[in-house]
Amino acid sequence: MTGLFNNPRRRLRTLVKQKKYDEALEYGHGIEKILEHDPDIAFIIGSIYYIKGDSEKTLEYMDKTLEIGIFDLDALAIKASVYLNLKNKDKVIECCDKIKELDPKNKSLIEIEDELKKI
Repeated sequence: MTGLFNNPRRRLRTLVKQKKYDEALEYGHGIEKILEHDPDIAFIIGSIYYIKGDSEKTLEYMDKTLEIGIFDLDALAIKASVYLNLKNKDKVIECCDKIKELDPKNKSLIEIEDELKKI
């Protein structure tokens, strides 16, 4: 029962929900060494960087997420969105192609491809 109150993922998500991004990053970096093979931790940290607008760190953490969980559609979609904002069409297409392989009707895929047509 004590495991319910000592869940690092839950604490990290709670900090993000409370919009305490700097505190969440500090906590996340502290636990990521212990839980280095946990794709959820890498994804949450990467998502915080995405919210904060740090493209380089977002991509770094989405890559970590995909190293562990190669079929993570959300990580691929975030990478595609970052590359879309950076106007890197080739990388956007690369991410979209991977998403298509896994889920051709993915909602994020359709939205990203629509945005890609605009740049």
